[in-house]
Amino acid sequence: MDNNNIPPAEPSGGESDRQHDEPLATRGQVVAKGVALGLGLAALSLGRQSGRAQAAASTGGPHLDPTANMSWEGWDNPQLQVQDGWEKWQTILNPEHLPIYHDQFEKIDVARPRHHWVMVIDLRKCVGCQSCTVACKSENNVPLGVYRTWVDVYQEGRTVPDPAGDIVVDGRRYQMDVNVMNVPKLCNHCDDPPCVEVCPVKATYKRQDGIVLVDPEVCIGCGTCINACPYGARYMNPVSHTADKCTFCVERVDQGLLPACVLSCVGRARVFGDANDPQSDVSRLLADYPHVVRHADLGTEPQVFYIGMSGEIATADDPDIQHMVFTYTSNANSIAATD
Repeated sequence: MDNNNIPPAEPSGGESDRQHDEPLATRGQVVAKGVALGLGLAALSLGRQSGRAQAAASTGGPHLDPTANMSWEGWDNPQLQVQDGWEKWQTILNPEHLPIYHDQFEKIDVARPRHHWVMVIDLRKCVGCQSCTVACKSENNVPLGVYRTWVDVYQEGRTVPDPAGDIVVDGRRYQMDVNVMNVPKLCNHCDDPPCVEVCPVKATYKRQDGIVLVDPEVCIGCGTCINACPYGARYMNPVSHTADKCTFCVERVDQGLLPACVLSCVGRARVFGDANDPQSDVSRLLADYPHVVRHADLGTEPQVFYIGMSGEIATADDPDIQHMVFTYTSNANSIAATD
């Protein structure tokens, strides 16, 4: 990447953005909320599993129940269960058998890992085309209604008096002096992820190279991690009935390839690489340009960094300053989506 062609980013006036108007909780409160809600959801999940089992029994099994196994979903469709490698989850999630962590994440730095994968998003280049969202769904077979990555649209600015303005109020003319900003969002693969700590069965973990993953063969679908994530980045997969989220396209990264969203970005707004390599594109961008992370005050240490994020959008102190115009995905990644 030629950094000389990138104009310097304006220093941001804040540390994190917010998706809701209520005050942000502390990290401890986030974890406690995840555990409390997860206990109730565990019971709900068991009830649903029992109901699905009864439905399967009455229809001759899950493969014969069209409502439980649509052919396009492909999760349990026997016609699609070929031995192509995708049935071996540990081979996909951790082929090199890297050490994994469920807590005490500070030990990762002490172990001096070979790689530390991060993403840098330059908001000055994002055009909101949704190529990343489409590429992610295609690469990862993400079901309808949920997302591993999405793009929210914000506007900043105000209405100012202007004799030539096209807005007339009480005989006075005004002009809208606003900027629209597209903000891609995804799992932040935090260095101190509360979603990992709260998992009651250790289905979710952090690899030594920084990637946070979920093993669908271990996950019981209780939803605890979904509630513990302050970024709305996790969702309940409606096909597998397990927690799901962005994996940085780990199956591609382990083969030396870029994540699908990065490869498809038409504006080259997404940059992925190794923060442990001082010569990598991500290291150079983070060294040369001001950047922020989302909800830095929660202490989760996100590893998705934003260049060019407006201070008005990045500041969480005053919800009236932030104006999210709309989201292409309707923020479907919430526990409500499981209903």
